[in-house]
Amino acid sequence: MRKNVLYSLLILAATATISSSCIRNDFQYYGYEDQLEGTFPVDQIEGSHPWTLTKSCSSFVNGRVADAAKVQILSGNPFSETGVEILAETKTTMSISKQLDYVVPNTLNHIYVAVLDEEGNYLSLTQGATNADNINVGDTAPTGTPNTVTPQRIYYCFEADYPNPGDWDYNDVVMSITKEPTDDENVVALKVRLDAVGYLTQIAAAIRLVDYKYDRVKITQDETSTFVREPNRERKFIKQSDVKLKSINTEGDAVINLFDDAHLAMFHLGSDGSVYRRYFNTIENASSTNNGATQAPTTVTYYLDFGDEYTARNFTLDELDPFIIVQYGTSGENFWEVHTHPYKLTEILFKYYNGAASSYNNGFSWALAIPYAKFRWPLEGEPIGMRKNSIVSGAYQTNSHSFGEWILNHADAQDWYEYPAEGAVY
Repeated sequence: MRKNVLYSLLILAATATISSSCIRNDFQYYGYEDQLEGTFPVDQIEGSHPWTLTKSCSSFVNGRVADAAKVQILSGNPFSETGVEILAETKTTMSISKQLDYVVPNTLNHIYVAVLDEEGNYLSLTQGATNADNINVGDTAPTGTPNTVTPQRIYYCFEADYPNPGDWDYNDVVMSITKEPTDDENVVALKVRLDAVGYLTQIAAAIRLVDYKYDRVKITQDETSTFVREPNRERKFIKQSDVKLKSINTEGDAVINLFDDAHLAMFHLGSDGSVYRRYFNTIENASSTNNGATQAPTTVTYYLDFGDEYTARNFTLDELDPFIIVQYGTSGENFWEVHTHPYKLTEILFKYYNGAASSYNNGFSWALAIPYAKFRWPLEGEPIGMRKNSIVSGAYQTNSHSFGEWILNHADAQDWYEYPAEGAVY
């Protein structure tokens, strides 16, 4: 939800009337940092806070297991735990020799390597340390009945007011992504789910494949799913309708064109031909009086063909840069991108910084990547977590497991997203 700071908007609006590029080139006006600090729900952000909740890992799996057909790296033991996720997966023969890259939450210290047959029966289950150089699998089958395992899901939650302060509920766009193998070992399926839209104006979105050149990967879309409900409608933010775009950065990375309008991606046009703009899935007891609406999430599958098995096998969710696109101001085509903190200063489809990116190189982030399949985003207007003058509140406020503690020190409360406050989350 847009929550403008009057002082900054007056300055920016006046500047915008002169030149859209002036906003970016001369953005070091007095008071900007003070406004961010004043509105942000935590007293102080740790210097050089990385804003990352995951770490990239790589392990070499080897061994010999009769009838082996598949190897999985799991987040836990499916015979004793529920909610176990598949972090990496590949086909194999009985002579197992595979390098597997994967992503884990910072809090996860052990993984399990599962070997399965063609029917999906467990032939072997071996515990290992995350990022272990070598994991030797045994050939003893586990006993008991395993719980269901699912592909790893990471949530991406955005504030759409960048570079202005927002209401810090991080629900203006909520999307989640899984990566899954396909029958073709050169191809992986990327399933993108749009879960919520907590904003009343248009937002677009795309995903950059970090350091994967445009010509290096073929991207297609499953024809049975789409975010583009009205293909003939004029596009405002991302003018191109192609599924694969080329970034404007020096690397020329491949970009997945998700949608030009988040509301339309979740719901059809109104009877009068207008886009139905509501707070989708961010308000309890949603109704026309509070501009809320409940809508089933929309999932679209994209196929990434890397042309070789090794690259496809070791492509991870950490190599994605999902971002939203918002209009700065009320008119014109001054579009800004909102990225997670590691990619905050990048320009992928629009040159919105115009050489002044250093003006925005502060400790604040308008987007989060959360490695938790059961994540519950904050309700509309509910800060994701507050810690002011040692008083803790907000959607994630549990002592020793709060968002505020994590912001103060990135090594603390790294599991904060597992402790929602009932009544404050969707």
